[in-house]
Amino acid sequence: MKRSLPHVALFTILALFGLSGCDVYTVEPRYDVRDNLTGNYEMEEYSNTYNDLSYYQIYIRKSAYAGEIYIDNFYASDVLVHASVSYDRVTIPYQEVNGYAIEGTGTVYGSTLSLTYSVKDLYNHTPADFCKSTANRY
Repeated sequence: MKRSLPHVALFTILALFGLSGCDVYTVEPRYDVRDNLTGNYEMEEYSNTYNDLSYYQIYIRKSAYAGEIYIDNFYASDVLVHASVSYDRVTIPYQEVNGYAIEGTGTVYGSTLSLTYSVKDLYNHTPADFCKSTANRY
């Protein structure tokens, strides 16, 4: 009995050292908030400047940069603008694209994107158009 006790103790010590080297890693899938935004949208745009209501489609896709999206056919003018996304906030930084100066902000709730922005036509030098729009994904 005394001879087997050292063998059991040695086996127990080796087993504890062997098991302590195991690490368990939990790999969680990466969550990209932009995945909730990509797709086709039906846009309803109200111009505060011209008191006009317009309907058109836009397409949103992810940029190669983290936290950035592209909005295609913005302002129903075949303009491609970039915007940054953080949680449920969308920011369209000031940019000059195809003769338009554009900037604005927005929020995302479910499949609805609400935007408030200004668009200035740099070629015709018309007053800035201040718009509010709601886009629903379809």
